[in-house]
Amino acid sequence: MQQATLQDVQDALQYLDPNLDRDTWVRIAMGIKNEFADAGFDIFDSWSAGGERYKPSDVKSMWRSVKAGGGVTICTVIGMAKDKGFTFSREPMTAEQQAKLKADYAKRAKEREAKEAEDEAARQRWHGIISDFSKYIIENFTIPIKSNKYLSDKKVNAYGVLGFKKSFILIIRDNFTTELVEGGKEIKAFFDTLPSEDEGRDFSFLHIKRGSLAIPLIDINKQIWNIQVINNTGTKLFLKHGRKSGLFHFIGKANSCNILAVCEGYATGASIHMATGWPCAVALDAGNLLPVALVFAEKLKDKTFLFCADNDVNTKGNPGITKANEAAAAVNGLVAAPDFSGILNKEAA
Repeated sequence: MQQATLQDVQDALQYLDPNLDRDTWVRIAMGIKNEFADAGFDIFDSWSAGGERYKPSDVKSMWRSVKAGGGVTICTVIGMAKDKGFTFSREPMTAEQQAKLKADYAKRAKEREAKEAEDEAARQRWHGIISDFSKYIIENFTIPIKSNKYLSDKKVNAYGVLGFKKSFILIIRDNFTTELVEGGKEIKAFFDTLPSEDEGRDFSFLHIKRGSLAIPLIDINKQIWNIQVINNTGTKLFLKHGRKSGLFHFIGKANSCNILAVCEGYATGASIHMATGWPCAVALDAGNLLPVALVFAEKLKDKTFLFCADNDVNTKGNPGITKANEAAAAVNGLVAAPDFSGILNKEAA
C-alpha cells in the first residue's frame, strides 16, 4: 500500500460511519495515532464529531489512552475504507516528499504536545481554585439540614448533605478568579447589568437560592474538590472548571458490612442506604461509575461492589446499564437494576 498522508486519511474517513461500535472506533484512533502520532488527532476528532454519541472530552480521553506503536496500523484504517469504496486519488509520493511530510507531522505533533501540556496545567490550576472556592462556600454559605424540598419530594433522608442558608451568585471568570454577589439589591444589580450571551461574557455564574441542596464532592482522601447543587426543581449543577472524575459523596460507614453499593445520584444512594443499611458511594453520573469504582477497589479490596444502575430504557444505548456493567467488570463486581418491563408492557397494552 502506498504511504498515506493526513489528507488521504481525511478522505478515507468519509467512507466510514462515525456511529460504528466503540471497539472499531478505538481501532481507527489507534491506526491513525500509530502513523501520525498527535498530528492525526484533529482529523480523527472532526470525523468523530459526526457521530450521535460524540463528546469532545471522551475523544480526548480515549486518544490520550491510545499508545502509538501498537499492532493496529494505518493500513487497518485504509483497508476499512477501501472495503467501503475508498481509493487513493493521487500518484505515490517521492522519497523527498515523504521526508518532508514526516518532518511536517513531527512539527505538528510537537506543537500539539505543547498545547496539551498548557491545557493540562490550566486544568490542574482550575481544579485547585475550585476546590478552595468550594470549601469557602461550604464553610460560609451552608448549614446542616434534615430535609428540604428536594429531599422531601424524593422521600429520602439527609446523609452528609447541606442546605444553602442564603441566596447568592457565584462568578467564575476566565482569568482564574472567582467572586460572590450577596444581598438582594446586589443580586438585582448584577442581573440588571448582565451582558447578553451574544454580547460576550468573560465569566460564568450560578445563581444559588436559599434552601437549595449542597452535596460536597470528595476524593478518596476526603478532600473537597467541588459541590453538586440541586435546586428545588431538581436541576443538578456543578461549579464550572471543577474536578468531577473520581469524586463522590459517601453515605454510611464503609466498615459496616462487606458490601459497597455504587450508584449515580444522591436520591438513589440514600434510598439504597435507607432500605439496606449498606454504605453507598454516589458517583454523580454513569460516566463516573468506573473512576469511582477504581479508587475504592484499591482502598477496600475485601468489599463486594454492587452497582445499583439506573435503567435508562428510553435513552439510546442505555448508558446507566452499560456503564454499570463496564465498572463491575473492572472490579469483579455485581450489577442490580430496576426492571421496568412490566410497567412498559402495561403502558403498551
